[in-house]
Amino acid sequence: MLRWLFALLLAFGVLQAETTVGKYNVEYGIFGKMGVAKAEMTRNDDRYEIVMTARATGLAKVLSGGRVEVYKSSGLVVSGRLVPQTYSKDIRRFHKRRIKTYSFDHPHGKVTVHEERYEDGKLVKEKNETLPYYATDDIFSLYFNVMDIIGDCSKPFDRYLHAVGAEKKTGRVRVQTVIGKEREKVWEFLGDAPCYLKVTVYQKLFGSKGGELYLALRKDGIVSKAVLKDVVMFGDVRGRLIDFRRTE
Repeated sequence: MLRWLFALLLAFGVLQAETTVGKYNVEYGIFGKMGVAKAEMTRNDDRYEIVMTARATGLAKVLSGGRVEVYKSSGLVVSGRLVPQTYSKDIRRFHKRRIKTYSFDHPHGKVTVHEERYEDGKLVKEKNETLPYYATDDIFSLYFNVMDIIGDCSKPFDRYLHAVGAEKKTGRVRVQTVIGKEREKVWEFLGDAPCYLKVTVYQKLFGSKGGELYLALRKDGIVSKAVLKDVVMFGDVRGRLIDFRRTE
């Protein structure tokens, strides 16, 4: 589940650069730092690729069996918008590995997925299927595209969007701007920021009630802090930007 928090942390406002690298720490209640992530986006004139590697650390590493998650999104850049062709996730722990690769068929409005499962380096299961829904985005392309959809962060925005890798049956995601008096409440746990967003992913992330993420964005659109609210027993999961670099 680290993927959602890291994806939302890293996926705003960096389309102007050819190469962008961001690093975040994630902390969870009494456990302290529970994960780190590095994401890199490379963009040429008409193509892009995003690669993110998330690793559990400390006690979370022990409890998860040394879990490592690698996510990739690649596709075309069309009129400044990211249009994914493939999205994949590669999850490893102990002696097991699972790879899912999603292929977008935009002309026919469908997404197919190929899954492979390995144990001790040997393929033990393989299957193909078509998702029960179609989405034009995966979770990475959506969050690079969403600021263009929102427009002015200081104005009301509340919409259901869709992305491969989100809610399993529909790909649904709810995105809201935090404005008015609600900003004062968010300021208390995110600090000062020109833009706040609330994102609901409809998954029980880390045991949270509804998977509600609050994001603080800098002026350049980069997320500086994030908080996943109401995690069972331990309060909030907190994400913090520790390093960010752009190469023109």
